[in-house]
Amino acid sequence: MTNRTFTMIKPDATENGHTGAILAMINKAGFRIVALKMTHLSEEKAGAFYEVHKERPFYGELVKFMSRGPITAAILQKENAV
Repeated sequence: MTNRTFTMIKPDATENGHTGAILAMINKAGFRIVALKMTHLSEEKAGAFYEVHKERPFYGELVKFMSRGPITAAILQKENAV
């Protein structure tokens, strides 16, 4: 069965120029990149995305980290991916 899954290359990897290498590893693992978008999450959007963790002590730090710079979001597809 073909499954789709989501991945995100976080700000530190993007800032350090690792996006291409990470995408190459994803391809090498047999995933097909269905959609790819580089974007910058606002604190509001990062907060909404990680809302499930809102009551945890690391939530504020996580939101700040994820909104500090650009991320690369991707939808991946692969047989038995999930």
